[in-house]
Amino acid sequence: MNQKTFFGRSELIYRAFRVLDLLVIGLTGWVMYYLRFDEYMSTGSYPLLLTIICFFTLNIFSWFSVYRVGQGRSLYGEQAKLALAWMFVALAVITFTFFTKTSVDYSRLWFGWTFIVSYLGFVSYRVLVHMLFSYQRRLGFNQKRVLIVGAGPLGKQACDAMLHDTWAGLVPVAFFDDDPLLLSQEYRGLPVAGSIGDVLTFIESRRLSDGNQAIDQVWIALPLLASSKIEQLQTDLLDSTANVYFLPDLFAFNLSSYKVDEIVGLPVVDMSATSLRGGHQIIKRIEDIIVSLLLILVLSPVFLITAALIKLEGAGPVFFKQRRYGLDGKNFYVWKFRSMTVMEEGAAFKQVCRNDHRVTKVGAWIRKLSIDELPQLFNVLNGSMSLIGPRPHPVAMNEDFRKKVRGYMSRHRIRPGITGWAQVNGCRGETAQLQDMERRIKYDLEYIRNWSILFDILIMIKTIKTVLNFKNTY
Repeated sequence: MNQKTFFGRSELIYRAFRVLDLLVIGLTGWVMYYLRFDEYMSTGSYPLLLTIICFFTLNIFSWFSVYRVGQGRSLYGEQAKLALAWMFVALAVITFTFFTKTSVDYSRLWFGWTFIVSYLGFVSYRVLVHMLFSYQRRLGFNQKRVLIVGAGPLGKQACDAMLHDTWAGLVPVAFFDDDPLLLSQEYRGLPVAGSIGDVLTFIESRRLSDGNQAIDQVWIALPLLASSKIEQLQTDLLDSTANVYFLPDLFAFNLSSYKVDEIVGLPVVDMSATSLRGGHQIIKRIEDIIVSLLLILVLSPVFLITAALIKLEGAGPVFFKQRRYGLDGKNFYVWKFRSMTVMEEGAAFKQVCRNDHRVTKVGAWIRKLSIDELPQLFNVLNGSMSLIGPRPHPVAMNEDFRKKVRGYMSRHRIRPGITGWAQVNGCRGETAQLQDMERRIKYDLEYIRNWSILFDILIMIKTIKTVLNFKNTY
């Protein structure tokens, strides 16, 4: 099919996003001004502020790569990037008006609605464009034909991803591999069309025979041991018009997370990266502060009643603190309502089990309802914990399981949480078997890899159901 369609010119469309964003901000600000003051915006401070908002938008959106052109990028990833960038624009404008002492000159209602409606406008037209791109790619327009060099597990995984995410418009054409056992075989209808040395010849033959069927991209999916072949292939492909992408075999390392970065001008792979870095870390901290403050205010009667019941039952402190490992494995003290007759610390620690004689009568109830965990909201407030994250284990338990469970200490790359993805998936209470802890760690690392605000909201909702289930709470 003819590639020269209007929507096929994705670079032109993404450049137009800059103009569209400015139009959305200007039109929204003008309409919100009319609705707020019942008059049309004229010259003065409001047009000036809109100009400043537009200036910050263009620069911060470019800094966050919002306008970066790239086929194969997911809508969710683009929208998350847009939301983060727009939040920074709002913070930049608020900071600007604060330091210039002009914040009192503007209506907070106008400011808030302008930012909310503008954001909805950004999202709406981007979703529409994404849908149009996806639709026309499914029809065969604006597709990129791809050769996959390497018919092993990594190459097959790349093929599966392209065939699954049809919206990306990446169409695998054939595999190439030097393994004689793979030659002339097929995977999902795609042939292993030759050896690695045949790639350039194949590309040229397609280019000369039919320009509309030319190869656009070559994905190198070879193991790291084949470095000499990768280097030779990259040199050969300099004589072609195809874009070349190297797919590093990071899956072979079983990494909990990773990130491609640049340090001192050198490309590096951060093999211990988390999704909670930079702006994401700031957003999660803001989320923690706001929600924990609200919960402390709402649940303050529960705090007072629980403290009174613990005191009435017998002698001993109301609160219990214990040393745990937190962010980056650093020590901190976690706070709880005391629910046991003892307060163990150190190597002698023993997990609470069913019908444990150490648990008091009041303690049994507050543990069943997870009320004993509520003082940890103050841990969240002081920054030693987060609302959502891997649950912090006692130090003795940490030292024991880190020797038995692979990747155990990777859970300390983010702040520990009051609740987490593991807990809402049934990993609560005693870890009597090694498999119990391995399952818990699997969920913790999955959360670290895939963090998002929506993920946190999902866990909060599931936590309510989990707490009311009373399973494994004793």
